[in-house]
Amino acid sequence: MNDLSERLSHIPGNEPSPALGYLIFFIGVTMVAYGITALWFGMRDVMDVGGYCAEGGPYVSRQSCPDSAELLMFTGIPAGVIGLFIAMLGGAKAAKGAAGLLLLAWPALFISLGFNFIDYAIDPPENMDGTVGWWICGVIFGLMGLPALLGIPMLVKAIQPERRTAVLLAFVLAIGAGIALGIVIRDAAG
Repeated sequence: MNDLSERLSHIPGNEPSPALGYLIFFIGVTMVAYGITALWFGMRDVMDVGGYCAEGGPYVSRQSCPDSAELLMFTGIPAGVIGLFIAMLGGAKAAKGAAGLLLLAWPALFISLGFNFIDYAIDPPENMDGTVGWWICGVIFGLMGLPALLGIPMLVKAIQPERRTAVLLAFVLAIGAGIALGIVIRDAAG
């Protein structure tokens, strides 16, 4: 029976519909984009108070964490990680090579967080003594993310040609949806 279904799937026009794969891929990429956006905003909230904060435990902290930072990081990190797995599953069902686009989460994460470090190193919060560490982190994060962007043409070319446009459209729309969700949650928490 498996042999027959495999033979039938190779007949033009008889391929399984990738619609469910696109939906799962969209949901997963939205979660990844939300995760990176939430982490970006959460990091900025922590940097606004000097770059460190703490809550609870046996010691009294000099600097409490902003409520929005806790919510964003608590939801963003797991959403991003779980979203990667969901998007891999959906990408594999949507089109050959679609899941490879998820490698772009690496430069998106490191370049965006590196930008935060450099932005705050240039314009630090009040009462900040030095920003050398933020400069170093910003440059290192940039160096970790920027070279990965060179792989974009290869990742796009690897997508099944007849489904490439649909995959890229779902990918870009999902990124937009994840960023919008991050902004809405940040504004609601802020």
